[in-house]
Amino acid sequence: MPRERQYEFFVTTKEPHQLEGQDRGRIRSVVMKNFFEAQWCGGYTKSENHSKETVQRKTNLKSRFRLPKPGPRDKKTGSQTSSEDSPKGIEHSTSSGPNTPRENRGTPRRMRAKFMLKINPGAHLFDPFDVLPVPGTWQLNVLVKLYKSGSGINSVAINARNSWWSFISNDAGLLHATLATWALYGILIRGMYDLQVETIRHKNEAIKEINNKIGSPGGKISDELVGTVATLASCENLLGAYDAAQLHIAALKRMVDARGGLFAFGHNDGLMRGILWVDIHTATAFRTPPSFPKVYLDPDTPPLPEELLEEAAYTSPTCLLGLSLAGIECFNIFYRLHRLALAVSPRWMRSVSRLTFSNLLYETEYMQLWVPDYSRDFLDFDLDSNDEGGEALAEGAALADSASVVEALLAASQIFIYVALREIPPKARLFSILLERLRVALDRPNIKTVSVWEKASNLQMLLWVLVVASSAAPAGGGREWWVHRLADVVEELGVRDRRELQEMLEKVAWTDVFFGSVLGDVWQGVDECGHAIERGQGFSMQGPASP
Repeated sequence: MPRERQYEFFVTTKEPHQLEGQDRGRIRSVVMKNFFEAQWCGGYTKSENHSKETVQRKTNLKSRFRLPKPGPRDKKTGSQTSSEDSPKGIEHSTSSGPNTPRENRGTPRRMRAKFMLKINPGAHLFDPFDVLPVPGTWQLNVLVKLYKSGSGINSVAINARNSWWSFISNDAGLLHATLATWALYGILIRGMYDLQVETIRHKNEAIKEINNKIGSPGGKISDELVGTVATLASCENLLGAYDAAQLHIAALKRMVDARGGLFAFGHNDGLMRGILWVDIHTATAFRTPPSFPKVYLDPDTPPLPEELLEEAAYTSPTCLLGLSLAGIECFNIFYRLHRLALAVSPRWMRSVSRLTFSNLLYETEYMQLWVPDYSRDFLDFDLDSNDEGGEALAEGAALADSASVVEALLAASQIFIYVALREIPPKARLFSILLERLRVALDRPNIKTVSVWEKASNLQMLLWVLVVASSAAPAGGGREWWVHRLADVVEELGVRDRRELQEMLEKVAWTDVFFGSVLGDVWQGVDECGHAIERGQGFSMQGPASP
């Protein structure tokens, strides 16, 4: 006896609409269950019934369609042949539409139709069965494609275990927050300004989901709730709304403390790294230490290859140890930065574990934020009238010079990490903040910057700092000030061509992805500035300069 199917009917009132949540899941489960039962459990029908139905369907088809007879076709001549061979409704015009390949012109019509019928009309859809917790639209397809193809290195750093998609694809709030972030990525990276509405819509939906989870009677601080808040904070960081991001991080801190600390999320590696990354991004914008304490991520991960460590030890910038202020801290930061740049180079990329790279990047970022803020040491000195003389003035000047060097090195190293290793869009507000912080450290009144760095025996580091700033600054007027200062340093060091400049940069930190695409434009600007200097139209490094 055949097993009877179970049917469930769902009645909707008013106009048709797409169901949400549990009802849609019930419909989908019943439809798929009936489909598989019809496919695998249909063996009870007798073969003669099959034959009878086949004959009836063939007769119906013959009455509706002109089916070809089996066997070779009759050869006809003249216009009758050409009219029968051509499909109805298709004109013999070449004014529009793609040309038919020559090898397909001799293909019978029924064969071409057979090939076309095999095309899946939903193949271009990412979610053809509508299994995600958000409705499937063409905007969803665009955002998911952006998620799958964008920000490769940052996904390595945060999603080192490839666990993020399986985590967010089952929760509506978390998926909405992620889609809002990637809509913003599409605007900043690819200029897809039509996604602005999607950014606002998905962000509002994520906030609604957070409020529903918190306000529900049986609400709890789940991993999905924490992940939604962290992703919203990341979206606000990318947007440049750091005050709103700080509010999200304050709420995130209370949630994490209520769960027992960061290690309560040790089972979800992507979530823990995402929380740390959001905190570091916001702390970088405010120049403050992170809100969360330092944790040791995966101490059992494999170390960097021995050959890479040997190369890094041989080529790392040891001149930083000579700094009179925070010399050891700066050396440790740039030593790790040098190893990170080598790890993402084509030579070592396949040999370095994703977890190893992510852990080293987090450690470097944390060290940057824990260096004290020395900006007041040179800002106060430059603003004072300097009525004091003699030894006190000399000590104050030396401290101010050292503080400006340290602040410039830290700002440039953070720019390098976020644009070259984290792959944050260059149009993000964070870079305008860091570039302004760097310029304040370099553009001091009545101070010759080249002399300050030469006195500190770090003129090559100043070259690297200016190249990083010139590469991250927007092309055009935003890059002009940096290129002019770079031209002075290039002339002082006697750098003759772009290749020699690249060799000097590789001794500090270099990535082809970051420098390779913009170094040519930067060097061209330096070359043009050098010709202007020869004509007596150059710019001096001394005193304040307008951009």
